[in-house]
Amino acid sequence: MQKINLAIFCAFISLTGLLSCGPNMVYENTVPLPPTGWHKDTVAVFKSNVTDLNKSYHLLLEVENTDAYSYSNIWFFVDAISPSGHVQRDTVDCPLANDAGQWYGKNSWGSKVFSSMHPYKLNIRFPETGVYKYYVVQGMRDTVLSGVAGVGIKMMEVE
Repeated sequence: MQKINLAIFCAFISLTGLLSCGPNMVYENTVPLPPTGWHKDTVAVFKSNVTDLNKSYHLLLEVENTDAYSYSNIWFFVDAISPSGHVQRDTVDCPLANDAGQWYGKNSWGSKVFSSMHPYKLNIRFPETGVYKYYVVQGMRDTVLSGVAGVGIKMMEVE
C-alpha cells in the first residue's frame, strides 16, 4: 500500500509541475453536476477544436468533489470521438483521497468543494484537425453518485 501511495504522490507532484510551468491552455471546461447526484446515465459532454497537428498536448480530467463523496477514488468511462467519427473508449481511475481519508486537490478558502486534476492522455498528437468530442460518464456502481459537484477536461499545449 505504501508503494501505491508513493506512486500517487509522485503523479500529483509531476502533474503540479506540468501545471505550474505556465502551460498554454487551449481548452478548459467544467460541467456542474446536480446536487442531488450524478446519475449513471448522465453524460458530461466536451468539445475542443484542434487546429495544429504539429503540437503535442496533455489532456487532464478535473474532478470537483465534496465531503459527501463516499469513496477515495472515482472511475470514468470516457469516449473520445475524432472529427471523422473514430471512437476510442477509455476507463480512467482517479484517486481522490489518501488512505487516511484526506482529499487530494485544493479547495478555495471556505469552500467545501475539492478540485483535483488527473492525467487522462499525456503528450499526445492528434491525427486530424477539427472538433474532438469527449463524453464522460461516471463508472462507479452507484446508480446515483452523491458528492461530485463537477467534472471537467483541460487541454494544454506541451512546451
